[in-house]
Amino acid sequence: MKDKTRVVLAGIITAIVILTSLLFAGTLLAKGKTIDMILPIGIIVIIGLFMIPFVKRRFFDVKKGFPFEDERSKKIMNRTAAYAYYMSLYWLLAIGFASSNEWIYFRDIPQAISTGIIGMAIIFGMCYFMVNRKGDIE
Repeated sequence: MKDKTRVVLAGIITAIVILTSLLFAGTLLAKGKTIDMILPIGIIVIIGLFMIPFVKRRFFDVKKGFPFEDERSKKIMNRTAAYAYYMSLYWLLAIGFASSNEWIYFRDIPQAISTGIIGMAIIFGMCYFMVNRKGDIE
């Protein structure tokens, strides 16, 4: 029952993010900012490509009686988190160094923070792909 709750919660969060992005895109369209609609539409497309099939597959797996997480997936997430954390520190240091030497320029602090978070998410995705691709996890 606990696994079904986790899958349903992931589905609800996915739906909330999609609906919020749609609302944001509608607000931008009402203001006439059609170019700015690229971000929320991109979020919807990315979630549609990755999260919806993931939640659907997990739901049917849990329904068949398979566990939500097994030993291998826990090891993969632990190793991925460790690699991503280590690499993200260097990513943030590189952003700080590049902005202090004026190689890159941020309009304001939220833009710098957003760039750091997006880079960290990309690093986590790459680490997950590489660790999951490796066959044997000790």
